[in-house]
Order: sequence, then structure tokens, then C-alpha cells
Amino acid sequence: MTYKHNKVLPVSGRDIPTAPPFAETEIFLREVGLNSERTERTYRAGLRAFADWLQQSGHEAYNLEMPWPLSPAPLQTADVLHFRSWLLANKSQTTARTYLAAVISYLHFLDGIDLAPPAVQLGKLLQQRKRRRIEQNQAATVVDKDDARQAMPAVVAYYDNLPLPLENDRYNRRLSLLRDRALVNVLYSTAARLSEALALNRTQVGNGRAATATIIGKGGYGRTLHLMPYAQAAIRAYLAERGDSNPALFIAHSRNANAARLSQSGAHNVVKRAVHALDLDPGLSAHDFRHYRATQLLRDGMPLEVVQEFLGHVDVSTTRGIYAPVLGVQVVRGWLDNLDSEPRAAPK
Repeated sequence: MTYKHNKVLPVSGRDIPTAPPFAETEIFLREVGLNSERTERTYRAGLRAFADWLQQSGHEAYNLEMPWPLSPAPLQTADVLHFRSWLLANKSQTTARTYLAAVISYLHFLDGIDLAPPAVQLGKLLQQRKRRRIEQNQAATVVDKDDARQAMPAVVAYYDNLPLPLENDRYNRRLSLLRDRALVNVLYSTAARLSEALALNRTQVGNGRAATATIIGKGGYGRTLHLMPYAQAAIRAYLAERGDSNPALFIAHSRNANAARLSQSGAHNVVKRAVHALDLDPGLSAHDFRHYRATQLLRDGMPLEVVQEFLGHVDVSTTRGIYAPVLGVQVVRGWLDNLDSEPRAAPK
């Protein structure tokens, strides 16, 4: 098998120097190459790209006139993270993942010989890699369930159209249905994580009159939930019939619940009942409102950075990593539907 070798550096377009990109690179690559010649080759390309990016990006410690090998001593954690962002924006996911692995493995090697840059936090970089793997798994799930997830609006319609009992009975059926309507409308409107929706209090939503609710989301970061008019109306209808003083927005109404805050399992069951009644994909859950809304808004043209803010992602690369694949599938399929021809119809 032959491999294509680039003759210029990927960022600056300069000829590739004959010297290695960083100090101790050759020793590191010899260790990597013991198991795989291909890994050695791709890791070398990754380190060259990193060095080229550092010199081209205007880093205060590096410039284009500096000869290779560069000293890794001035490197900081932020340099690696910014290089990752550049890779994600300019390279395929496979190349980005491999090049980043090359840089982090090299830094680990330096740490093992007591030459690690003092301002690089390897633990933080490893957490970033772990998070990236989780995002890739989520992206695969988003693609695989995209067709089934198109039925999520039907879950809202199911509860909106169920006949509302004229009066509440001893089983609180009327109150429970009003709560279930409010819950699915809020999940659809906000694309909130289920835990975020269930943690809401009445005051945060202005008893159904507030257009936004400020919460502390995943990772301890502040986030704004957007309550559209249909969600506000569902909340108002539900709270208008609540006779308790519990500050929680969503509470359990079973006979022995004592008006406790609605649990995650209870909320999941709300969605599962509709999924079963409508004979939808049994794998659909409350969290699929979030994925459905993200892909729907991206398809309708909402900018990626706005979807990032809507979902409460700290880093736009998270939004891109999870949802870009499903949009890529859509684009390719659209072209194939217009241009594909059966084998028997292909030109001879």
C-alpha cells in the first residue's frame, strides 16, 4: 500500500523543513513506530501541523523565522485546545482526532522524561479527549435515531389532544394531564435536559408569564431557557388548578406522593406512555426532544453558534461534533435523491 505524502505544511504552505518539528520528536516517534509505521507517519504529520500552526498563528513564543526543532517549553494548555478548534474547523474528524492524539501523546512522552511544559495541564487535555469521545458516540446516536425522532412533535400533540376530564377526581387525572401537557411543551420549547426542566420552580417561569428562565445548567454554567407562548399557556393552565404551596413547577400527583417534585422516572414515563400509545420507536425518550429541536433548528437555518447558545453548550465544537454528522447525512441524501441512477440506467 502506498501513502500520499504532502510536500508543504498545512497552515502556512511552506516547504516541510528537514528537521523534526519539536525537540525529542524523533525519540518519541521511534517509540510510536515500534507498533505501527502508519501511526508514526500520521503522528509526525500531526506534530508538523501543530508546529506550523503555532508559528503561523502569531503565538508570542513562536514565529515563522524560528528554525525547527521548536522548544515545547512555552506551550500552554490553551494552545492545544485552540489547535483542536482549528483542526475541527479545517480538517476531517478523523484527521483532527489523530493529530490531536499525536500532540497529547507527545506531551505525555515529555512528561515521562521530566521535560513537560510547565503550563500544560495534561489532566485537562485528557478530559477534553474523553468528552470528545462521548460527543462522537452521541453524534452516532443522533444520526441513527434521526428518522424516528421526527415523531417527537406527535408526543406533544398526543397530550394536547387528550380529552381533559371536566373535574379532578381522587386520582388527580385532570391535574396530571395538565401537568403532562405543560411538561412536554416545556421540553419541546426549551430543549432543556430533563433534569433542568424538573428543577424549575414556579417563580423562575413567572407562573407561566415569563418568556425566559435563567438556570444553572450542566457543568455549573448559567443558561437561559426560552419559553415560547405555547409553553407559557400550558404552564398557566396547569398552575391555575394547583392548590398546593410547593414551589416546584412540576410535582407528582399520585395519591401517596405528597406533592413531591416530579421524579426523572415519572417524567420519563410521561413520554413513554405517548410513545407506546402512538406506536413510535420504543427507544424514544424525553431527551429526544433536545436532539430533535437542535437538528430541526439547524435544518431550518439557525446558525450553529445560536443553536449552541440555545442548548447551553459551553463550546461550539460540542454542538458541531454532535449535530454536524446528521446534517451531513441529509445533504448527501438530498444530492443522491436528485442525481442517483440505478445500475441498469448507468451509462454503458
